[in-house]
Amino acid sequence: MGGFVDYRCFVCGYQQDSIAVGHGKNAMPYLTLTSCATCKTVGSTWIEEGSVPRCGVCYEKNPQLLANDTRLLPCPKCGQTGAFTPRSEIWE
Repeated sequence: MGGFVDYRCFVCGYQQDSIAVGHGKNAMPYLTLTSCATCKTVGSTWIEEGSVPRCGVCYEKNPQLLANDTRLLPCPKCGQTGAFTPRSEIWE
């Protein structure tokens, strides 16, 4: 099962809500957190064996992949500290 997280920057207010992470009934493919330097966003992308990960917003190849338990991350917009917060919802 997967879950959702929200991201909020404490300084500039940038936010992304309901970012899906995790996997369904099978181990692959799965969704992992990303940070994209090209479009300056955080989100998630599908990881599949034999495929190149892409940003979910601008489709740039190889965004920075983050561990799904990442809590603090510099804001992609302003560079100051932001945080991921888990949500209670799940997906299958």
